[in-house]
Amino acid sequence: MSISTNLARHTVRQLIELGVEDVVLSPGSRNAPLSIALHQAEERGLIRLHVRIDERGAAFFALGISKATGNYVPVVCTSGTAVANFYPAVLEAHHSNVNLLLLTADRPARLRKTGSNQTTEQNDIFKGFVRNSIDTAAPIDLTRVLSATGPVHINLQFDEPLLPTDSKDWLSGIFPVILKPVPLPHSELKIETSKNIVIVGHDRAGFSESDIENLARSLNAPIISEDPLRFKDAIAHASILLSSEKARITLAPELAIVIGRTTLSRNINTYIESAARVIVIDPRASQIDTERSADEILHSLPKVAAPKQDESWWKLWSDFEAKVKSVLVDYPSWSEGAIASIVAADLENDTALFISSSRPIRDIEAFATPRADLVTYANRGLAGIDGNISTALGIATRHDETFAILGDLAFLHDISALANPTDDALTILVVDNNGGGIFSTLPQRGVPGFEKLFGTPHNQDIAKIVSGFGISSEVVTNAKELQIALKRIHPKIHVIIAKMPRREENAEQYLLVLRKFQDSI
Repeated sequence: MSISTNLARHTVRQLIELGVEDVVLSPGSRNAPLSIALHQAEERGLIRLHVRIDERGAAFFALGISKATGNYVPVVCTSGTAVANFYPAVLEAHHSNVNLLLLTADRPARLRKTGSNQTTEQNDIFKGFVRNSIDTAAPIDLTRVLSATGPVHINLQFDEPLLPTDSKDWLSGIFPVILKPVPLPHSELKIETSKNIVIVGHDRAGFSESDIENLARSLNAPIISEDPLRFKDAIAHASILLSSEKARITLAPELAIVIGRTTLSRNINTYIESAARVIVIDPRASQIDTERSADEILHSLPKVAAPKQDESWWKLWSDFEAKVKSVLVDYPSWSEGAIASIVAADLENDTALFISSSRPIRDIEAFATPRADLVTYANRGLAGIDGNISTALGIATRHDETFAILGDLAFLHDISALANPTDDALTILVVDNNGGGIFSTLPQRGVPGFEKLFGTPHNQDIAKIVSGFGISSEVVTNAKELQIALKRIHPKIHVIIAKMPRREENAEQYLLVLRKFQDSI
């Protein structure tokens, strides 16, 4: 048996024993030992092997599977530029603490800096963005390497011959090992205040909804959630409500408990600053966000001694919430905010929904009515628009039905993913406003050269592009058509293109809502 075949088999066998179920592979020559070993494992029914031709998309695809399962998902590539294509997904996994295992094939170390083909400094290429980084030509113990959470990099040096020269049954007698997570210690908090608020970032810092709700009940505190589709009792339309300085002053809390990162709304972050005391709860603060500031920082959810409930505090929130709802009654039925509201309301219980960064995720936060029976995902580690189709495809492998809502630029940014679709049920809703709609709601609006620098109209017929990949699509131009389209069942990937009014018109409508609400109070 060749040294490379032994290294590949030992690695794959350990992955199976450690409970890895899915592996994502991009084809190449130097990773042939791993590719063959993985295929043999799949033939035995021991893993699911997903082949993705583009390494950048492959890494985001693996990221999506890991988000859906919580498991480590290896993504495998050949040497050279292939490795660098993992970088965007590595950054996202680092900042969102997702279990991504990068298995990069390399030439032997003796060939580095010699001008050898497809050979570069791959070892430690991801620097501090991975929990472990190992460069090896010999088998290692993966149990120790995968003991943490977050991305891990193993650079495997494969020497020739790369193909197996034996027919040994190396997969017999494999028994998965159950790795139990180490429970986080619980601190205790004694809270004397009654005007408390719990503010939850989109990824909830990895905590469950039920645990967060129990904490809020212990505090007798309302919940503001960047993801209103996971907390049915959350304050509705909070980012609009807190756009008013008067509302922020009136509702200034004695204590704000912030769970995870709040990355969507400047209004909510300004509101947090008004709190007399701020407690941040996020495990990432121990090793990723080490410079984060607050009056107190915890890494796990505490046990809380319950304060008495202040009925006037709850009534204040209820009154402001009602005023926002009254303003939204007149919001245009065909707008980007309306799309978010329709999607949030019309998807069936337990449907998976991936929400793209930029405008779609902010519209869900602002316009969706809270519910708690969708399974939502988003890439909020670094909030990029890259790899969004690939991430959604990965998520779809683990759900019976998956929807994704993407802006047109995010969709076009990852369009190559459509060349390598899966057979899973994924419906992608593209909000087509011909460019970067978010910038029309930001301070850049109206600067000289705005359209060229920020608006960036693509002027593409997205339906034609999709059809070129042999994928079904439809165009909707009003709310009724969208509602009908969302109810159709598609066994594989399908694209709905929502043709929207001008970006400037949408921005005006959004700003008008903010003004109307501020005038109402």
